[in-house]
Amino acid sequence: MNKLVFVLAIQVGIVFALASSCSITHKSGDFACTKTSDCNSGRDCVDGFCVVSGTEIDSPAASDGHGSGSGSGSGSNGCPAQCTSCNVGAKTCVIDCMDTDCSNAIACPAGYSCDVKCDTDNSCRNGVQCAGTTSCTVECSGKNACQNVQCGTGKCDVECSGTQSCKNVTCGSSCACDVKCTGTSACLAGGITCTAPACRIGVGCSSLPTTCHSCM
Repeated sequence: MNKLVFVLAIQVGIVFALASSCSITHKSGDFACTKTSDCNSGRDCVDGFCVVSGTEIDSPAASDGHGSGSGSGSGSNGCPAQCTSCNVGAKTCVIDCMDTDCSNAIACPAGYSCDVKCDTDNSCRNGVQCAGTTSCTVECSGKNACQNVQCGTGKCDVECSGTQSCKNVTCGSSCACDVKCTGTSACLAGGITCTAPACRIGVGCSSLPTTCHSCM
């Protein structure tokens, strides 16, 4: 009789454990992501779920799919729409081609310090516009990345580390423009225009000469 009671007690315990497991709250599939661009602006994709940066709070996945490299307006957190991440207070914007479509023309938001990461092959080939930015960095690390890059009046750094990267880069009236051509056959397609002939260093440009740096 005692043995029967013992067996029944075990069975009841198993049923209770199974019922309890069903009450555990799991993360919703609505928050699932594979990369940061699947999430709302300002959120990060962490371990397959959209979360607020620095927290583990779930965020609904973005309803409009991938971001646009040429978008305008602002996201729900105040970031310009073309930025894959930003700091609104510091006015900094990152446009990362790993997280957004950079096959279209890219326009950095005016009044921001902009960092464009052309880190996929053939990215940023329809123009990068830095007019109106306080400073602009264009990182051309993808193969055949970057064409028709237009610097603004602020400090401008174009880093051509990708194979055959950088064609038609114009420093314009930038107060300090550096075009560094370190990738295999980078800048050799031509069209690298420095702010002045004295700023030409090899096939690139440098802001080191006194006459090539006027930033306040």
